[in-house]
Amino acid sequence: MSIKTDLRADLILLLTAFIWGLAFVFQRSGMDHIGPITFTFGRFVIGALAILPLWYWMEKPKQIFTFNKVNKQAALLGIVLTSGMLLQQWGMVYTTAGRAGFLTGVYIVFVPLIGLFFRNKTEWPTWLGMVMALCGLYFMAQIDSDEIFIGDILVLGSSVLFALHIIFTGIIANNTSPFRLIFVQFSVASLITAILVPIFEGWNWQGILDAGVALLYVGVLSSAVGFTLQVVGQRTAPSSHTAIILSFEAVFAALCGWWILDEMLTRPELVGCSLILAGGLVSQLKSLLTPKSGEPIQHPHGTH
Repeated sequence: MSIKTDLRADLILLLTAFIWGLAFVFQRSGMDHIGPITFTFGRFVIGALAILPLWYWMEKPKQIFTFNKVNKQAALLGIVLTSGMLLQQWGMVYTTAGRAGFLTGVYIVFVPLIGLFFRNKTEWPTWLGMVMALCGLYFMAQIDSDEIFIGDILVLGSSVLFALHIIFTGIIANNTSPFRLIFVQFSVASLITAILVPIFEGWNWQGILDAGVALLYVGVLSSAVGFTLQVVGQRTAPSSHTAIILSFEAVFAALCGWWILDEMLTRPELVGCSLILAGGLVSQLKSLLTPKSGEPIQHPHGTH
């Protein structure tokens, strides 16, 4: 891959991180009206409905639900995604947004570690950038290590699942349409949460209407647009590098909180933002310095 192609993938993933960072504001506000399972159901139903017309406009698929290998892989990926989202949303009920943001961002550690089991090669700039970004997330959340809440454990569990989702998305992304991959996942997520809502929460239609703006944002932009951009970006970006760029989500979450909610950034949070930004740049050192003109960059998960 050329440096130009890599830069395009990085910019796509950076835009994804911004969309997801802003989503934290709406996830918090939406939880004032409905429970975590209902919120997760709403976001994926809206996401599936949003992606469907775009898919038909761009590719005009002849079949949607077929029992082939790709759809089975996408369905399994949808189970992983649903589990991660439910744990994160449930965890945010019991812990602070700062702690949730940090613990979600720990997937930048889990991605290369889990990737080793799949024989994914991770270069030293990525490891260094990962450590810097992780330190930055720590400063941004101002974590007190002596405090452990049930919400922290739930969000940490979600970060493991998000790491798996990033790795397997990188493997599957080149085998199918990004729209098919996303739509099948969202359909599976909608079905699972539709079964869980009446069992654990009950339907609250007025609450759903009150959370309408938050659900529209996370459904259309954060889910449909954001995950489609992730799949497109991961067609050329390695999983461990993708994790570092997506960790910018914590920076954008802090900036959007200041912009929308008038939350001022403290000095530790500014240090954290700087470390995450620096980590993202450091992770690019090898690809910027070693490849010669026209020389391909080999990605850990390969291309198909």
